[in-house]
Amino acid sequence: MNKILILFICVLSCFIYTAESLTLAQLTAQINGKVISQSSPDFNNARFGYNYRYNRVPQIIVQPYDTASVVLALEYAQTNNLLVSVKSGGHSAIAEGVQDLRVVIDVSQMKQISYDPVSNIITTQSGNKWVEVYNYTINTHKVATPGGSCPSVSVGGLTLGGGANDLSTVHGLATDNVVELEVVLANRSVVIANAQSNPDLFWALRGGGHGGFGIVTLFKFKAHPVLPTYYSAWITYAWADFEDVLTYVNKFSETMPNTVNLYFTAWRSSNATNPSVALSCFFNGPSELGESHCGSFRNFSGIETNTFITPTSYSVSNISYYDTVRTGTDPKARSSYTSGSFLTTINKKVVNRIKTQLERSPLTPYTFNTARLNLYWQGGQMLNQTRDFNAYVHRTYPWNAVWLVSYAGGEFEEPYRKWIKQTYRKFDSFSEGVYQNYPDENNLDNWAEAYYMENYPKLQVVKAAYDPTNYFRFAQSIGSPSS
Repeated sequence: MNKILILFICVLSCFIYTAESLTLAQLTAQINGKVISQSSPDFNNARFGYNYRYNRVPQIIVQPYDTASVVLALEYAQTNNLLVSVKSGGHSAIAEGVQDLRVVIDVSQMKQISYDPVSNIITTQSGNKWVEVYNYTINTHKVATPGGSCPSVSVGGLTLGGGANDLSTVHGLATDNVVELEVVLANRSVVIANAQSNPDLFWALRGGGHGGFGIVTLFKFKAHPVLPTYYSAWITYAWADFEDVLTYVNKFSETMPNTVNLYFTAWRSSNATNPSVALSCFFNGPSELGESHCGSFRNFSGIETNTFITPTSYSVSNISYYDTVRTGTDPKARSSYTSGSFLTTINKKVVNRIKTQLERSPLTPYTFNTARLNLYWQGGQMLNQTRDFNAYVHRTYPWNAVWLVSYAGGEFEEPYRKWIKQTYRKFDSFSEGVYQNYPDENNLDNWAEAYYMENYPKLQVVKAAYDPTNYFRFAQSIGSPSS
């Protein structure tokens, strides 16, 4: 009799669970958005980001248009015993937003945006690309907030990990300008996080938002006035002058005002005999004053060669900041590896080591195969906060060094993988921390320490409070306080 009763209870409980589960047909009928199945012609485009080294196949992709539909997608996943991953613009270097056999909640179609001139607040859903944000805020209202510099990078992914562009040296990181977020939690409740409501979650999401606390559906940013045009120079130099150029760039950065932003890059494509080197100098002030600052790079005394260094080209633009982002460069849709760290110094040994590693980069017959170093200046106002102001901890060293390789052709995978791993290791003693918007699953021994450092224990406490069952989990999600 007891066995019969137990069997009856089991069958009944299974029936109740099935009855309460949201079916795919119900999800498709009720959602304000799109449901993309594996058989859909849109499936491949929706599941790939820019890094084609990842070829993950999710169970289904849901593109909601509003927060209620995000909740519905989450209900479908949970009532069918499925996990989710969250995708915005697809710019993750490790394709974190698309995981095998999960429900991908792709917020890229959530594009509502508004500006309130009274409160001076920009409100945007997570799916807007930064070029779309600036098209609205700059071209219509003559305001902006720090964000992304690539046209296709989206609000959600960039802001939650930090976010920096030319406006950041004056106004801080994108995440520092967030005043409120709307978040869907694992229990399917929708909460507001700001300085008054859920302040611990508000702290964690600004810089630690990739850690699996919930699905952020809406951001509110402080707005700042922008000028009609800005001065920007793109400057190239001969490879023989590399050491003098980088040494001078670093020296210049030590005393330049916050209104100047620098981006230094060196790369080798195909089988070029020598790598190439270039510098971007942006002035966040009246265009006519840009030359008085960036013009220093037209000629300067070389420290290493004791000769005057002049560029091979010096191209100036005076355009709106919307056009600066609109005409920016997106990562190419190829296979890639990315590894980065903040340099604690750029001394003679570091400069020489950078030069040597670039000269040792793999040679290939194809012009679209590239090994590169990007040095992003993340100083100025970005460093004028304490390391625990929010979860973004990297407030000490201004040069963010990002090594990357981009290639097509499986035969080049191993040479490029080995090169970037060896190169990254050669700077261990000159580095601290890793910018979490360039996640790395290949070369980091301890990603939690690298991304979050002393802020990680607090992030673990917040994670346990808002996702106690650890539903939002993946390889680099925040662990429990006991882990």
